[in-house]
Amino acid sequence: MDRTASRSLTALAAVVATAAVCLAGPQAASASSACDSSLVAPAGSLIGGLWRSNGGERSVFGCPTTKEFGYPDKKGSWQRFRNGKIVWSPNLGNGTLVRVFQKGGKVVFKWSGLGRDWDYFNVRWSKDGGRATQVEVGRLTPWSGQYRKAPYVQGGIGTTTNGHGFDTFAFVVQGCDRTTFGSDCGPWSIPTSISLSH
Repeated sequence: MDRTASRSLTALAAVVATAAVCLAGPQAASASSACDSSLVAPAGSLIGGLWRSNGGERSVFGCPTTKEFGYPDKKGSWQRFRNGKIVWSPNLGNGTLVRVFQKGGKVVFKWSGLGRDWDYFNVRWSKDGGRATQVEVGRLTPWSGQYRKAPYVQGGIGTTTNGHGFDTFAFVVQGCDRTTFGSDCGPWSIPTSISLSH
């Protein structure tokens, strides 16, 4: 083999080795940060579908920390994640999902898949099981919306703690229509909650 052919083979081997490293790198990184597969909701789960469609482990929720559980006294299910919780609330429509997570220093409560067209939404939130505060929220679509709050700044929540090093915020939502004589509202969702350390 002449010197030129030898150099070509050496260069080709270097290119192949570099490509192998590039291909192996993301897989190795993904494997080290992958979620516990035994906690990931199976195909067909609305909660699992929402989590996957938002980016899975790279989503605002992060990896699941529990399995998906049903409720003993009603239809529906819930699952906790590193950064929040997702609840299937079929009493508002078979595709209704409510979820809460922390993003950018705010608590974000979102809902989607409500079974019909609503004019606006009522949200109730409470801290550590205390008195609920109700706010009216405009819709993103006729069947979805969101409510954001800075947990220690706005809305009169204050900076007091429950003595346990974390605060738990719970949320529910209902859809409402404006009528000639006021409002006609549907049922409240199954509650969802998030605990924040301080």
